[in-house]
Amino acid sequence: MPLSLPFLDYSAPAELKNKIKIGQLVKIPFRDKEEFGVVCAINQSISKKTVKTKPIKEIVFPKPLLSKPQLDFINEISELYHVSAGFLLKGNLLPLQKRKLSRQSHRHGGVGGIIDFVAKHKTSIKSRKKTPTTKPTVFIYKNNQEKENFILKILEAKDGQTFILVPELASVSKIENLLPKNILKQTVAITSELSDKELFAKWLDIWSGEKKIIIGTRRALFLPWQNLKNIILDDEANPNHKSWDMAPRLHARDGAIFLAKHHSAKLFLLAHTPAVETYFFAQKKVYADKNLNLKSLNKHPEIIDMRAERRGKNYSLLSVDLLKKFQTVKDGDIFFFLNRRGTAGYVGCRDCGHVSKCPNCYLSLNFHQSYNLLTCHYCKYSEAMSQICQKCRGINMAMYGAGTQLAEELIKKILPPNDQRAVIRIDSDENDLKKLNGENPKIIIGTQLAWSRINWQKIKLFAFLDADAPLFIPEYKIIENLWQQLRDAQFNLPDTAELVIQTGHPEHLVFQSLFNPENFYAQQLAERQMLGYPPFRFLLKLFHGQINSIAAKKEAEILAKKLQILTKNDKNITISDPLETSPQRHAGQYWQVILAKIKYATYKQSIRFLLANAPENWKADPNPNSILTLS
Repeated sequence: MPLSLPFLDYSAPAELKNKIKIGQLVKIPFRDKEEFGVVCAINQSISKKTVKTKPIKEIVFPKPLLSKPQLDFINEISELYHVSAGFLLKGNLLPLQKRKLSRQSHRHGGVGGIIDFVAKHKTSIKSRKKTPTTKPTVFIYKNNQEKENFILKILEAKDGQTFILVPELASVSKIENLLPKNILKQTVAITSELSDKELFAKWLDIWSGEKKIIIGTRRALFLPWQNLKNIILDDEANPNHKSWDMAPRLHARDGAIFLAKHHSAKLFLLAHTPAVETYFFAQKKVYADKNLNLKSLNKHPEIIDMRAERRGKNYSLLSVDLLKKFQTVKDGDIFFFLNRRGTAGYVGCRDCGHVSKCPNCYLSLNFHQSYNLLTCHYCKYSEAMSQICQKCRGINMAMYGAGTQLAEELIKKILPPNDQRAVIRIDSDENDLKKLNGENPKIIIGTQLAWSRINWQKIKLFAFLDADAPLFIPEYKIIENLWQQLRDAQFNLPDTAELVIQTGHPEHLVFQSLFNPENFYAQQLAERQMLGYPPFRFLLKLFHGQINSIAAKKEAEILAKKLQILTKNDKNITISDPLETSPQRHAGQYWQVILAKIKYATYKQSIRFLLANAPENWKADPNPNSILTLS
């Protein structure tokens, strides 16, 4: 198969017939030039007389670059995520360019030299019997010491490779810091910061079996695994494990399950707070569990009722109690967390209720005082701030909600004149991360962008200034995402720090469950069962966009009707009517969503069936993090 293209048939000339193997890198004629290709299947029964094919030019490496299990994994991802296998192969064999291959071949004494090099280091390329797939094992840790001990116990196994799959780049160094020096020598990290040259060298270390422990993000799922024995999914509930902006829209947990199945590897799901689905499957013994105890994260928060503050005529961003705590902390860092940037969440008219919205996305515009602009954080549209309502022409305009810029201005105003602490804002408008370095105490105001960059051990006060922003957004995982944020703060803060949560809804389940976590999972599971959401049904989101909103809706209605007719007698699949995305318009197009709810027992077959009946211009998002948004 040519890289980045669909499967194509080629014949093997007589001199290569007995040398061809699945997984080999070969040179093939394609149109008027030669391309790299990967041998994905061999069929001895097809006659040259019945099928006309071009012959393979040469075998680049005698030893397969990809094992049969890894090719099977790639093919499964291709089928379930509406992406060609050639595209996946090209993206993950990117370093294997002709110039680089020639240089590497020369360095090791030609192709034979490379094979000798591989033979010295590998036990992995030998064939091995496929063992039965075991259940994924869930382990919930209370602190980093428990996590470290669990990982080191897995790494004691000297045979085969162990893959530690992390949610984001910043997590790589956290894992490396847990490992002793003797183990680090056997470790290689695969990150997006590597140059092609560096990636090629590390790719070769993995392919040859020289490195036994590999740390990486989703990209590393497609490495040339030859003797993969263990997969550790770190922080398994982290939303960054899901790819939403590019194909394949793969959740790392799903990818790890598929990878473990094809390689007969053991899979371990690690978290201080598991995902709702993971907790459910562990309870039902679909997953094995080492520890499902959720009762004892050490840091208990103080929840402040902002309604009482308003009744007491305090309209500030900081409650009276939080202001007192802020004034008493003199050493260590302080972190004020907000989910939005800018000065105000939105601008509206007190007279008629009109809210200033983006003409492209129809989302509320955020006010940025430093530029005197109303800005859409989704499509980047901006317009000048007006003191007059565009609807009723009234002048009673008001700003609602709060952003990081407003918080920064407030903190600077209330700081004593002789206070030398730096006030640092970290969001997508202001993100000089170098300011976070240094030993002097700092006051940090930030969004989620700052979350993985701050030094948690230096924090003495952590405050959610407005924890309510996600509570009323109609997305089925939005409350779980807030739950994960709150628990993550509890887990990461040192014992000496204080955690404050300001909310206008202190009675809400997500806040009350911080003192009894099982309540959160029980209610979330009850809601999801009623709505037919995971873990009770698998979700497949199909979506597409067009320049014309009427045409987009019409095409979505035609496809939804077609799929509903095709599945009317199939109790395993429920197809929704078309849904508009939020925002409705993105990247110059109007978007429509069709949602399929599928029973887990048949979800793979059902996805294949639905994708086979969906047009090529429709995108697929299995197990989506959101239903109505594209991010």
